[in-house]
Amino acid sequence: MEFDITQLDKKLLVQTLFAHSAPLRLGQAEYDFRKKLGDNVDGLTDEECNEILLEFNRFDTGGLRILDYHKGKPMKLVFYKNNNGRVLVGTGSYDARNGKYRFFEALLNIFSLDEILIIKKGYSHFVMTELPEHLVRPKEQEIIFKNLIRNTIQKENYFGKHWAFDETKASYKPPFLDF
Repeated sequence: MEFDITQLDKKLLVQTLFAHSAPLRLGQAEYDFRKKLGDNVDGLTDEECNEILLEFNRFDTGGLRILDYHKGKPMKLVFYKNNNGRVLVGTGSYDARNGKYRFFEALLNIFSLDEILIIKKGYSHFVMTELPEHLVRPKEQEIIFKNLIRNTIQKENYFGKHWAFDETKASYKPPFLDF
């Protein structure tokens, strides 16, 4: 999937995605070590986010890797800034390591439906990394996410076309989401 995050609070977005990420394989050792030292491994402070986003805020156009692994958690975030100022993010790398639709779930948990703008629906050649069982989403939950995405309508703003939620159809709140 791909989202237009131009109008979203990037610091809140990074904090939310970090909270929804889980340590994986080699990252697990770093996560455990940092946790043993007393580091805050499950959240990011505003100061940490400001540092993470410092270069992005000075960046004009193109793709910029925001985070790869951080504190043992796979983030794999790359923000793309277009010439017109539009900021996009693809979810494939993040979701491949944290679970399908995990990025979307993070957005739903923190932002209102009218703030979430989808540029590309679905996953192209989605390669699922072999995930621990607790990160694999049951088929019933996947169907709920697919239905939410299906109930979007195409709109256009000054940046171009996107998909937005049809509030009359998207008012359903899945029981496993906390938004």
